[in-house]
Amino acid sequence: MSKRLVYFILALFLYFTGTVQQSLCQTPDFTDYRFFINPGHGGYDSDDRHMMETDFWESEGNLVKGLFLRQLMVNLKATVFMSRTTNTTADDLPLSSISSMANAANADFFLAIHSNGYNGTQNQPLMLFRGYDDQPVYPESKVIAGIIWDKVYEKGNCWTSSTKWVKGDWTFYPDWGTQGLGVLRGLTMPGVLSEGSFHDYIPEGWRLRNIDFLHHESWAFVRALTQHENVTPVTHGLIAGIVRDTMKIPSWYFKPGTRDQRLPMNDVQVTLIPGNRKYRVDNLNNGFFMFDSVAPGPYKVIFDGIENFMKDSLEVNVIGNKTTLADIWLQFDTAIVPQVLSVSPVITDSVVFNQEFTFTFSLPMNRDSVQKAIGFSPAVQMSYKWDEMSTVLKVRPSVQYLPKTNYCVNISTVACSKWKVDIASAYNFSFITKNRTRLVLKKYFPASGKTGISIYPQIRLIFDAPLNESQLTGKILLKDESGQVLNRIREIYTVKDGMGHFYFEPSAQLSLNKTYKVALDQNLADIGGNELGKTTEISFTTRSDPYLPGTLIESFDNIAAFWDPEASGSTVGTDNSLTTFTSSNLMKREGTSSGMLDYVFVNLSGGVCRTFDTRKPLIDQGDAKSFGMWVFGDLSYNALEYWFYLSGSTNYIVPVDTIDWAGWELKTIPVSAIPVNTDFNFHSIVIRQTSEGEKTGTMWFDEALISSITAIEENPKPDDYPDLRIYPNPFSKTDNICVTLKESSEISLSVVSMTGTMIESLASDVYPPGEYKFIWTPGPQVSSGIYLIRLEVRKSGFFMPVVITERCVLIR
Repeated sequence: MSKRLVYFILALFLYFTGTVQQSLCQTPDFTDYRFFINPGHGGYDSDDRHMMETDFWESEGNLVKGLFLRQLMVNLKATVFMSRTTNTTADDLPLSSISSMANAANADFFLAIHSNGYNGTQNQPLMLFRGYDDQPVYPESKVIAGIIWDKVYEKGNCWTSSTKWVKGDWTFYPDWGTQGLGVLRGLTMPGVLSEGSFHDYIPEGWRLRNIDFLHHESWAFVRALTQHENVTPVTHGLIAGIVRDTMKIPSWYFKPGTRDQRLPMNDVQVTLIPGNRKYRVDNLNNGFFMFDSVAPGPYKVIFDGIENFMKDSLEVNVIGNKTTLADIWLQFDTAIVPQVLSVSPVITDSVVFNQEFTFTFSLPMNRDSVQKAIGFSPAVQMSYKWDEMSTVLKVRPSVQYLPKTNYCVNISTVACSKWKVDIASAYNFSFITKNRTRLVLKKYFPASGKTGISIYPQIRLIFDAPLNESQLTGKILLKDESGQVLNRIREIYTVKDGMGHFYFEPSAQLSLNKTYKVALDQNLADIGGNELGKTTEISFTTRSDPYLPGTLIESFDNIAAFWDPEASGSTVGTDNSLTTFTSSNLMKREGTSSGMLDYVFVNLSGGVCRTFDTRKPLIDQGDAKSFGMWVFGDLSYNALEYWFYLSGSTNYIVPVDTIDWAGWELKTIPVSAIPVNTDFNFHSIVIRQTSEGEKTGTMWFDEALISSITAIEENPKPDDYPDLRIYPNPFSKTDNICVTLKESSEISLSVVSMTGTMIESLASDVYPPGEYKFIWTPGPQVSSGIYLIRLEVRKSGFFMPVVITERCVLIR
């Protein structure tokens, strides 16, 4: 009979006999205790999670915790089993196999070790047991899950929430019914799955790179098991903490108001006195240090070895079987002379009339002294904006610089640090402003003369300078064909990179196949008084065909079933903390809300932003003729894709369009674009970054529909019309382009980018009737994205050629 069972029976006896006793007599160790450890995932496989920002692999962190926990428990005479002790593909066992191993080992308790991920903004422990919150399959598993949560929470002070998060897996995953977590499903003993912290919260991700930080969590597990099994706790304690720079803010996301809002310091020398034990903080941006096996009593922790920082120390008192937290914020040496590190942008000619300059200093500065020290010649009235730490100053003219003028800028030695130490020498630079005499409309949507525009457009006007906002209502008008001025809603005015952006929408839907005008008054002016100079009209024509009706399969009224891009898999090259999918009632087509996707790509190209719909709505291939949804475009020129599951798990990507519109559009694809004869599931919306696309954007999605109606062709193709087919699509290396000619014709076959740039000519000659296959193998200079295959066919006796285009998607 196991020791755990003996004590359980004895506890029941004492309870039912009315004996009042706080606890049973403690035992010295874990003799006869059988413990099974499952370090989650394994082998850097597809179900492993790799955080690119911190280069942290969950499988590695789980294994380090598990191996150290095994060592600690063996030292306490437990019998320990593990599902894996290495990190290879072969170690990534089926979940049912892991639970079978634990059952075969006749374990008293099962612990699965994981870390968590969601949207990069939260960090707290989560413990899961099998069953509902108030109906655990094994009541003991809920008890020990609560103890583990307490001990894991106690070991740190960088959490974003203090809410005790101990849940039954049937409650936590309601869509799964009573299936629950696979690794807990088959157990014949109590088990807990521990999500010790959130690895996608970047400050925690850096900490998880530190082996001692991982070991610290293993100590928390030991303390929990000791308490639950009534084993005599260890007599020694631990000292752990984080060294931070009180003057610097991290460049990555952190939860405001937490300790993570100050930058951790690398390579600090930490010394424990008495004992003269030393710990060198690593260079992985976590600032973490730890001393374990420390006898109870008072200690001094000394911090030094960092250039330009003063030596400092903390007095701490160690208690047995506990962690003493010893965070410190090191102070800069206040006698150091500050420096002007940089002024940006570095431009000397054709500076725009309201150019902002950013001054970066090496130390926190006395703001008033710096503003007095900065002088422009000729004199300019300036506005100033400081960052929180008083190390970065943005300077912009309150009105404007003079056109075609040479300016000299000087920072005198009056500028001093927060501690009244002057800069060592003056800093100078000069620039010449451009000869700008009028306001210029740089970009706009819709384009002048454009047809086929949505009846729900967003008008976008981008000027080369900030506008006089008081003129936006009277000098920018939207008119219909009769000249009637239309009302507007959701007017948005912002200044980005020195340019004025003005967006608005008609208050009511526009009419089909009608021409509208955006009229700009010649006296429309920027904040410096420069006027447009001439009346400008931008005309566009709405689409002629009505939108197809359909059956609703995804309303977006409740997006709880959607995963954030970071958690959806396949998402790469994004800033996880700023890339989110949330509910919005600001923009919606129907119902109560829509899904709002904010995305930020971190590279020039190659990014993929995916949001996954766990409902995976079914599409009946037999009845449906088209699938689509309402999409509020952001004019980013990135690519929109819909992803589908075929035969349950095979993924199929369908390119939809380049995002070259602003406002609501019903973006549909024919079901025939999906090569199956059976039902399939829609599962993801994807934004794929193109080389011409914007790095940031916001889009809304609403009302996904399937339709059994097909658009009627007003001019059906004649029998002798040429045919163009492309496969595979998408492709990664080579694409087959098949052309069928019904009669002898001169053809020109080429690949064109979505912006109209010629990429490659594939054919240009006269061909007799027949079928022809051309191969396109893009060179390394051709980046991932959507391209047009353009077939131009000129038949004998015809003046105008027939032009056919098809989209193809290149995925590197």
